Amino acid sequence: MKQDGDLETILGYQLQRARMVMSDDARRLLEPYGLTPAKLTALLLIRANPGCDQSALGRALSINRSSVMKLVNLLTAQGDVERRAGRNLRTNAVHLLPSGQERLATVLGLLRESEARLTERLSPAEHKTLFALLRKLSAPKSRTAGASAGHAVRKSKAIKTAV
Repeated sequence: MKQDGDLETILGYQLQRARMVMSDDARRLLEPYGLTPAKLTALLLIRANPGCDQSALGRALSINRSSVMKLVNLLTAQGDVERRAGRNLRTNAVHLLPSGQERLATVLGLLRESEARLTERLSPAEHKTLFALLRKLSAPKSRTAGASAGHAVRKSKAIKTAV
């Protein structure tokens, strides 16, 4: 189908298209290992934060308590992680098991091969620039003087309206 010229200039659309290509390939590679991108992300976060509690994991993944519990249940059933006593009686500490570590090593290798294949048209410099730009776009937004001033004006108007 012919693309509208404006679609070629909308950054979000271009990022989404690239994400879809990468994500589809990743899902295809992860499926035989019983993993999804969400499960992989959880395993990587647990590896980086041994003994984290489910609430912290849920916040990091931006999912609610019942969803993180279900996710940890699945990872536990697969033999990738285990729950241990947490810092108090109400929490569980989640730990990566050796089998989870092995599964991670395998799928990360496959994903790196996939990414290399999908980005082979980029020069090393372009690859480095792409990562730098993506990190810049995904970094927490810092408040600039203009943004603060705009917020102050909106707050001022809201106060005047309320009075």
